[in-house]
Amino acid sequence: MSKKILLAEDDEDNRDLVSFVLQRSRLGAELIVAENGQEAVDKAFESIPNLILMDMQMPVMDGWTAIPILKGDKRTKHIPIIAFTAQAKPEDKVRTLEIGCAEHYSKPMDPEELIALIRKYLAD
Repeated sequence: MSKKILLAEDDEDNRDLVSFVLQRSRLGAELIVAENGQEAVDKAFESIPNLILMDMQMPVMDGWTAIPILKGDKRTKHIPIIAFTAQAKPEDKVRTLEIGCAEHYSKPMDPEELIALIRKYLAD
């Protein structure tokens, strides 16, 4: 059974780039895409991914709101969440870790770094 990664990202170019990088990585992971936090919560409850990459600034519902919902639900609280954000200040990193993120990854992304981080959380 292949691993599932949920990407919550409102920027189409970033979604396309992550998709391309994952395909090139040959991880064999299925990518599930959400364009906002509400869609991410709904899709996470429906598909129970192995890892979530969560943008913090999105329309409808942002990552700051979506992550506590996911971490507060027994179906999804065990899933590692990587804050995938342009917010790179030290206080942003502290805040993402405080609300339950396993990692804080700042954009723009480095494909090799991102794949290494994903591998870390998808390892059996």
